[in-house]
Amino acid sequence: MVTYLGPKDILIDQPAVLVGTYDPQKYQTVAVIAEDKYVLTVDFNAKAGIWSVSLENGFNTAGKRWLRLQGKDDQNNTIADQVIDLMVNQEGINTRFTYTIISQKDTLLKVQPIDSSQLNDQQKQSLKLGESLVVNTIELVNDHLKLELNNPLPNLGKFVYVYQPHVVVTKGAKLLWFNQNQLPDHIPGNQLLWVTQTTPLKMKPDDLSQLASDQFIEMPQGSAYTIIGYACIADHFRVTLNQEFPGFGKSGYLYRYHVQILETGKEIAFDNNAITCTIVNTTPLKKRPIDSAYLDSSEKITLPAGMVYGVQSYTSESGHIKVSLTENFPNFGNTGYLYPDFIFLSRGNIPLTPNKTLTYQGSTEVLVNTSVVLKGTFDPKTTAEITLFAEDRYAFNISLDWQKSTWETQLNQGFSDAGYRWLRLKAIDQQGNVTASQVINITVSENAMTVGESLTLEILEDTLFKIVPFDSSSLNQRQKVTIKAGQIFKVLKYGLVDGHLKIVLENAIPPVGNFGYIYTNYVRLKKGSEVFRFDIDEVPDTDVNAQMLVMETTKIKAQPVDSSDLDPQQFEQLLLGQTFGIKGYASVKGHFRVTLSQSIPNFGKVGYVYWQHVKLIRDGQQIGYDPDAITLTVLEKTVLKKQPIDSSQLPESDRTTLPLGRVYGVKSYGLENNHIKVSLLEELPNFGNTGYIFPQYVKFKRGGRTFNPLPSQVELNVPYFSQRDNPRFYWSTCNVTSIAMVMYYYGVRPKWGGQLEDELLQWCFNYGGTGSQTDHNVLSALIRAYGFKTSFSTTRYWSDLKNELINRRPVVIGVDTTPSGHIITVIGYNNQGYIVNDPWGDAYTGYSNSEGRRIIYSSGYMDQVAGPDGSIWAHFIEP
Repeated sequence: MVTYLGPKDILIDQPAVLVGTYDPQKYQTVAVIAEDKYVLTVDFNAKAGIWSVSLENGFNTAGKRWLRLQGKDDQNNTIADQVIDLMVNQEGINTRFTYTIISQKDTLLKVQPIDSSQLNDQQKQSLKLGESLVVNTIELVNDHLKLELNNPLPNLGKFVYVYQPHVVVTKGAKLLWFNQNQLPDHIPGNQLLWVTQTTPLKMKPDDLSQLASDQFIEMPQGSAYTIIGYACIADHFRVTLNQEFPGFGKSGYLYRYHVQILETGKEIAFDNNAITCTIVNTTPLKKRPIDSAYLDSSEKITLPAGMVYGVQSYTSESGHIKVSLTENFPNFGNTGYLYPDFIFLSRGNIPLTPNKTLTYQGSTEVLVNTSVVLKGTFDPKTTAEITLFAEDRYAFNISLDWQKSTWETQLNQGFSDAGYRWLRLKAIDQQGNVTASQVINITVSENAMTVGESLTLEILEDTLFKIVPFDSSSLNQRQKVTIKAGQIFKVLKYGLVDGHLKIVLENAIPPVGNFGYIYTNYVRLKKGSEVFRFDIDEVPDTDVNAQMLVMETTKIKAQPVDSSDLDPQQFEQLLLGQTFGIKGYASVKGHFRVTLSQSIPNFGKVGYVYWQHVKLIRDGQQIGYDPDAITLTVLEKTVLKKQPIDSSQLPESDRTTLPLGRVYGVKSYGLENNHIKVSLLEELPNFGNTGYIFPQYVKFKRGGRTFNPLPSQVELNVPYFSQRDNPRFYWSTCNVTSIAMVMYYYGVRPKWGGQLEDELLQWCFNYGGTGSQTDHNVLSALIRAYGFKTSFSTTRYWSDLKNELINRRPVVIGVDTTPSGHIITVIGYNNQGYIVNDPWGDAYTGYSNSEGRRIIYSSGYMDQVAGPDGSIWAHFIEP
């Protein structure tokens, strides 16, 4: 028998599922034809005896519609035929965001999930075969579904229970499944993803509280999807679905405890020690280990930069890595060859060396200008030559000991500049083929006391380890954990974010894990005997007439610390939607310190507000949070002038008075004719924002630190963005992150909230496809699309860069600080070197410090990683 269950009424232009039953022993297929004209695609689940038609866009014509439903035998003969009448309505409940419950048989709605014989007539109500209900939420409670009804029922109320096997459930155009034994079949060679608890599909494996609304989509409990691959990463499955979600894509991260992945009916267990392959540069996966130019298109597929794949097995072969992935690519399979320079293999958090026949056994941290020996082993049976190059440019002389199977090079003078260096080691056979290759990472340090020492974190007072740098009152118990004083932890990486240390620990602390945030006040970070200090001096208020908009219910506090450490009279609640006038602000420890135009009763005028919970607006433009913002404080009443000459020689229109004590935000500054040429962040009445000032009458601060602007230098107040917090492909988005810093400096703000660099990455994907952000032509098109003039060249000179900086234009430059290449933003220079915003962190620490804000890289180091002069890759960007 073939039946139609429902729905009978459908809202126009909304997703819907037509669902019915059939006997798989009698019927081979079911056909559904709209008005005997349009054949609809039917999905079958023989295990459940259910057929369904998913209509992503629903019906586009209102009124009465009819469908022909036919059952066919194995000879394709029609042995059942009936007409279904539907009503497509102009108005009704939007089923895109609600659930529809359709009864498969006569059943009962109940006030409790117990046998109906234990309930009286007022505690249950019949639901007839084919009847449907619109439901706001569902929850599986043992063998019942708990339903939150859109329209409460008399006697039963808003929440009722129904026996799950008696109903089918749909949401949007998706049919949901709650019995593993009835899950639909999937395509052979792929897997089935089953959502066992309503959960978000996310762009990165972070807690939902850290993501913007466009960085995740909800996947309802019971939904099932065919996936072509998965990887195990940070307590999440990274999955690739065989269908794309509009505006999101087809790949994302799912919390491991909320889903199951099944293959041929068996669950695939999550593996914390699974091997993963990260694509560092867009590269082909090939059927044969030869140059891809000699392969037919059917013998290769492109893997985009930034993707992470699970690895079943790997081996070295003919200078390539042969991998079998947990991803089954259509018309290709899961096995092929990758060039090792463009990928990164790891097991958990530990890097893997694919080829054991070629090793490095020397130090990974050395002292600058000090003799050092680099050495390792090789296989003499397959090797005729060993080569070693620094940044693929500078060759080393290698000595080979064929009897001991060792290689060695002596650097009598050591490395001449501090910083992060990488070396490429290769073994070459008699035919000139590369048989093994690896990258050696070395940190060149200036501190003899800390070379080779590990980072340790000592807990000075009881404190909290949190998943985000938020006030603990906004976090649940799985998002924070108390750490007792006296404990010591080994740290792999660290950074300073919003008054917190952002740290990666060697060993995880449940339930937060090995990555999280901790207030700097209560800990001591050390490398060897050196103690790192994160004290912040007094930061001056920048005087403004602006508004503070409360974007999320939060607290204004007497100090920039967690509210749990304050007395109740030291903070007040601010409600979503409130607006306050402000006369001054500063960026301090993850907070805006604001001076309000009017006092808050029982609190006062000055307080600290978490910066992500508010927006500061001045003249229609949002003020960015910048803890290293440059400010100018007027020490004596003085004059800002249009020309660097005595003010008495200028007309009144070419000069304006700056009052004693006033603090101004600085966009950029430079030295010119014994004056400081400064561009302020605000327009002065009848003058503008740029002029000349005598240096002795002002004081410059960077954050809370006073500095001398007089040496021959230029520094632009370009905001710092880290690529490490980008939701997609953070390891390969230095490009758009560096460009975003420049655009933000010029006044560009994200169109839809969130991070500007995320918006730029999506533009690249729309323009050139996934991974195209690594193409300089695409980046040039991106810059022009946002209204800027731009030029890109690989033959720049350092004098060209300085000229751009002198003209207040930051530069996006390519550097070889990583084996896959890297891009940073140059924001100034002085007599020590170049002032940069490095989105990956501080190269001088080997990137163990993941914050790269306003670092000075020496001229010698920059020449090594970006030069030589005349061979510099750089984007010049001009408004």
